[in-house]
Amino acid sequence: MRVSAHTLTDGIRPGGRFDDWRPAAPAYVVCDVDGTLVGPQAEATDEVAAAVVAAQSAGLRVGFATGRARLGVQALWQQLQASGPHLLHNGAEVRADGRTVAAWSLTPEQVDALLAFARTRDDAYLEVYTDDGYWVSAWDERAGAHWDLLGHEPSGILTEAAQLTGQVVPKITMTVFDTAGVAEVVDGIARLGLVPGHADSPRAPHLHFVNATHPDTDKGRALARAAEHLGIGLDQTVAIGDAANDRSMLEVAGTAIAMGQAPPEIQAIAHLVVPDVDAHGVAVALDAARTWREQQ
Repeated sequence: MRVSAHTLTDGIRPGGRFDDWRPAAPAYVVCDVDGTLVGPQAEATDEVAAAVVAAQSAGLRVGFATGRARLGVQALWQQLQASGPHLLHNGAEVRADGRTVAAWSLTPEQVDALLAFARTRDDAYLEVYTDDGYWVSAWDERAGAHWDLLGHEPSGILTEAAQLTGQVVPKITMTVFDTAGVAEVVDGIARLGLVPGHADSPRAPHLHFVNATHPDTDKGRALARAAEHLGIGLDQTVAIGDAANDRSMLEVAGTAIAMGQAPPEIQAIAHLVVPDVDAHGVAVALDAARTWREQQ
């Protein structure tokens, strides 16, 4: 039985693809983190936390879809106890039930190429993520706010991929210290044949993050893999996001929901739009998904 594509609760309005909305009863909700589950604060608000509990109590699986690494969502997971699957590193890793069910790793040659690119710029530096932490291309105190956000300092300085002794590298992030340099960094990563994903954080508004992942990686592919793991169709998935790196999952989810502060181009590809992060828009979306599920 399908949910009526025209049954909206208070606080939800049509997005650009509302007329194409043909969802099944939701089974899995995946939420972007920065700008969606959390704003400038480290933890989700009480309203959001209560909505996650209610959604999961109704049988929904709730997961993160984020550019962050495992370390970067550990505290939020402890707060929310979100059941997953979780899409980490902009989709380069899918985690479910405490294990990795899919991953797309960068090669040593790609790591070295990005390190060389970072050395050409004085407005950015690299963070190279592995299973147990992250390495940096320089000990740059300008990135200290991001280290605080992650809750861990870097493992050390990385000059070449050989230092990693075969460790899996799902993602490299270039932290850009000047807004004017973001477009050039995005272009440089793309010219290396990798997927650039620009995603800022309200917790570190003076920094800009451009993730570099494997060419086969994005949140949309990861969402499809997570749905396959759960044994559900994409029409049973709900994706909630606010930024350009959420585009791919919003394009494939059965119900695509944009946050109220999302730019016009993101709201245009969403089926629905909820209030912004300061008004607990993700809680409105989660409550609606729970209601749709309970109606079936």
